[in-house]
Amino acid sequence: MKTRMSAMICLLCVLGYSDLTRAEDPYSQRVADPYAISPDPPGMSSGTPELYLSLMAGVAIPRREDATFTDGTQPTVITDVNYRQTHSWGGSGGIWFPTRNKLWGFDLGLEITGFVWYPDVACCRDFFNNSPTGVGNVNGIANNGTTTEISGVYLGPNFLLRYPMAISEAYPNGRWHPYIGIGVGAHQMATGPGGFRGGLLQNSTTASRNTTVGFMGVGGIKVHLIKYVAAFVEAKYLRAHHDGLTTDRFGNSPGGEILIPPNSPGVTVNPYSSTIETIFVHAGLSLHFDWKP
Repeated sequence: MKTRMSAMICLLCVLGYSDLTRAEDPYSQRVADPYAISPDPPGMSSGTPELYLSLMAGVAIPRREDATFTDGTQPTVITDVNYRQTHSWGGSGGIWFPTRNKLWGFDLGLEITGFVWYPDVACCRDFFNNSPTGVGNVNGIANNGTTTEISGVYLGPNFLLRYPMAISEAYPNGRWHPYIGIGVGAHQMATGPGGFRGGLLQNSTTASRNTTVGFMGVGGIKVHLIKYVAAFVEAKYLRAHHDGLTTDRFGNSPGGEILIPPNSPGVTVNPYSSTIETIFVHAGLSLHFDWKP
C-alpha cells in the first residue's frame, strides 16, 4: 500500500512540474493549444525586420564658405560667400533590425536617403559674381553682375541606431524612437550664372555639374501616430569638398532679357573650389511594414 501511495505521489509531482513548465513557455502553450492568443499582436511583431518608406521636407541652412578660383596665374580666394537658406525636400527607404535584446536595448537600421536644395548666391558679391570696377568685364561695365544659381542633390546610405520607447502590445517595437546615424554618399552641385543683378531667376543657365563624396551625420526622433504610420523630425549635417564649381565672376554672361552686352561672348563661367557645409532640418511622414522572411 505504501509503495503504491509513493508511486502516485511521484507521478503527481512529475505531471505538476510538466504543466508548470509548459505554462511558462509561450511556444509550448501555443503548440498545446493552437487556438491560444499569441503574445505578439496581429501585424507588426517584435523581433521581425521593419521596412519603411518616408517623405520629408524642410529647410537647408548653408554656412558661409570661401571660394578659391584657379582660372588665373595665382589662386584667388573670395571669403564668406553667402549661399542662401532655401527649402529642401526628399525621401528615404530603409529597414530596422530589432536587436535590442542583444545590443543594450538598441535597434540597428540601414536606409537610403536622397534630397535636393537650392543654395543660390544672390548678385552681387564682388569678384564672385560681379565686377565692382568693370575689370574683367568684356565691356568694362561696372556692377553688371549676375546671380549664381545652384541646385544641390545628395543620395547615399545611412547607418542608424535607435532606442525604442513605450513598448507595448499595440506598439511591439516601440511607440517612439530617438535615433542617430552616419552616412556617406554622392553630393552633386549644378552651378551657373542666372539673371542680371538677381532678376529673372527663371532664366537660369545652370548647366555645369560637379559630383563628389559627401559625409553626413543625422539625428532625430520618430513618433508612431498609428502602428504603421509615423511622424518624424530630424537634423542633418552634410559636408563635401568640390573642385569643379563655377560662377560668372565678372558679369560677362547675358543676364536674362534685361541686358545683353553687345560684345558678350555668351555664357561665361569661372571654375572654383569650395568646401560646402550645410545643416538640414527635415520633417515628414513614414509608412512602416512588417517583414517576415
